Amino acid sequence: MLRLAPILASMLSVDLGAALRRARRSALFWALAGLFAFAAYAAALVAAGLALAAHYPPATAALMVCLSQVGLAALALLGLAISNAVERRRQRKNDSQRTLATTAMIAAALPMLQSRKGMAVAAVAGLAVLMALRRGGDEQE
Repeated sequence: MLRLAPILASMLSVDLGAALRRARRSALFWALAGLFAFAAYAAALVAAGLALAAHYPPATAALMVCLSQVGLAALALLGLAISNAVERRRQRKNDSQRTLATTAMIAAALPMLQSRKGMAVAAVAGLAVLMALRRGGDEQE
């Protein structure tokens, strides 16, 4: 088994290097795509302003484009607020279920705790539950 360690290490380093190169390349292309999308968005706003300026005074056209962007920003923030509220509600529900399960487990374990062997099993089980809850909380953050 020790003879395989250098081979496995070299395979992991090659795979890790390739994965890092792919990640860097992907990040670069996503950044370029984002830049071009932003430029297209800016051009669309200018075009909308020019089109409106043909029918309204330029200041009014610019104000209309500005207000439409403020409205879209408000809708985006409203969506974020709704999403956060749903997530908080889901988290409260999960917390209450976890509390109920813990209470039921403690109530079921009380008769077993009357012996020394039961105390040892309860201590190990409690440690396992604590570690599982900690790990579960880290995954959500």
